Amino acid sequence: MNDQVREFVRLFNEEQDFYECHELFELAWKAETEEPLKSFYKAMVQVATAQFKIRQGYLNGFRKLYSYCSDVLRELPPVYQGIDMVKLRHDFTEQLRKLPQDDFIEEGTYAQYGLDFLKLHVIDF
Repeated sequence: MNDQVREFVRLFNEEQDFYECHELFELAWKAETEEPLKSFYKAMVQVATAQFKIRQGYLNGFRKLYSYCSDVLRELPPVYQGIDMVKLRHDFTEQLRKLPQDDFIEEGTYAQYGLDFLKLHVIDF
């Protein structure tokens, strides 16, 4: 796990600062040339942005972001950059399944619908 990934996980899990996660990994994604790391960064930007959309109540935005990154997440190994990708894929899919059918809910009311933000699980080697 490199320092950027470590900071992304901290921002994602501890601060739930999904906007800053987006900023951090967008720079990494655009600078990276090697695969699958480039696709990983991009997919994680989309996962973080999907969490931001839940907070804002934009459920269709979440759905679109899920569709953009789900294939990339499925193609990554079970553990990538120290993150348990199996758990992330499962939890992200469950989050999608729990969404109400609405396109939009009032900002900040996600918990009333049984929704919560994802947590990234780190596998230590």
